[in-house]
Amino acid sequence: MSTLAWPLLLLAFGLILLIAEIFIPSGGIIGLLALCCMALSLWRAFEQSTDLGLLFLLADFLLMPMAVVLGVYLWPRTPLAKRVLLKPPAPEEIEASHSSQRLDHLIGQLGRALTPLRLSGMVDFDGRRLDGMSEEGLIPAGALIRAVRVRGGQLIVRTAHDPTLEEALARPDPTPEPADLC
Repeated sequence: MSTLAWPLLLLAFGLILLIAEIFIPSGGIIGLLALCCMALSLWRAFEQSTDLGLLFLLADFLLMPMAVVLGVYLWPRTPLAKRVLLKPPAPEEIEASHSSQRLDHLIGQLGRALTPLRLSGMVDFDGRRLDGMSEEGLIPAGALIRAVRVRGGQLIVRTAHDPTLEEALARPDPTPEPADLC
């Protein structure tokens, strides 16, 4: 074998092991073997000559980061990584998480409380069931509510007064009270 064969083989084997360390969970054993192979490669190169040793040292400093970057680039495409890593959200899921943009048009509109709002509960605006939060205390189910603002993707509501009900209460009752008849 030539004088370069062992240092080159050990360097190549060390780089392959370094990439394998990224793909195979070994607790660092494969990485330790990779560093040992690269150290042996340097030792064999310096054994041949100082110039060859310095050349291999430079190659180690250039190739090691490139091998790590290559491994990190390829790792998400492996079956293990596909089971471990989360999938990116679908565009519909991103829109749903930014629902405050879609709720702004409800501010000032009237709706109904579907459940009692003990701070939060379900509300109905134009046939849409939404999560609502009471601005003030308890709001009973079925109460008329008004959207006040959107905070953190949640609709903030307060009790609204029904204009037709207020008119009925404001009108005097046409039947006289028994005390008035005497």
